Amino acid sequence: MLSVTDLTSYMYCSRKLYFAKVLQVREKAAAPSLKGTIKHAVFEDAGRQDKEILSSLTEHDSFASLEMKYRTVYYKVLMFHIQRAKKDLEAQGLQSMAVYQELWPFFLAEAKEKSKEFYGLAKEKKIYGEKLWIAAPKGIPELKIISEKMGLIGVIDRVEIDAGFVPIEIKTGKAPQEGVWKENMIQLGAYMLLLSEHYGKDITEGYVEYRTIHERRKVLMNPFLKDEIIELIQRVRQILNGEELPPKVKEEWKCKICGIREICFQS
Repeated sequence: MLSVTDLTSYMYCSRKLYFAKVLQVREKAAAPSLKGTIKHAVFEDAGRQDKEILSSLTEHDSFASLEMKYRTVYYKVLMFHIQRAKKDLEAQGLQSMAVYQELWPFFLAEAKEKSKEFYGLAKEKKIYGEKLWIAAPKGIPELKIISEKMGLIGVIDRVEIDAGFVPIEIKTGKAPQEGVWKENMIQLGAYMLLLSEHYGKDITEGYVEYRTIHERRKVLMNPFLKDEIIELIQRVRQILNGEELPPKVKEEWKCKICGIREICFQS
């Protein structure tokens, strides 16, 4: 069974994927990866407290008070995940306080944006408390889907259910100037195929949510994208079932930041 992550890992470096999946050689998480993992975990965990926060909002509460509630949540969750990753961070020469100082502005902005969204909804519809929570957009977080037919498994960051089943892939890294990164398109397209099979209906659109710019960008399913994903699954499975080590990537910058480059070059 392949994972959707295996597909995007293959696109980044098929040789590295082979080392990890076949030869069981994995690199330790690098600093950027660790910080990205923390950001993603904080975003997901804090989001699970939306119900409690919105249900407690009254017409007498100010925007500032709502923003402070979200700030408090993000602070607590961020500190929890930094402490949880402390040993891994120190192994990369990173101090907890320095990581906090780097990541905290991101979540300050996140608290403001989320407060604007929900406070605006409350004032527009003149609803508060439980009614506000009921009116807020709903979704299923961390939805895991397995397809025996495709031999593929995926965990979708969020599936919005207000207007059908719309997969949302959350990215905390840099966004392209326009559109989405190719790997993100393949990832989201694979999720659409998984959802289509799981729910027995065509899922034709999804969104990549780039949190650094607070922007969603649409990805549409089409026959070309579907064929590309199916062919990619076949190529990845063929390589992982083979005995030949894939060639090195052409992009030298990937090798420079790779944690297993010495083992790779010696092979």
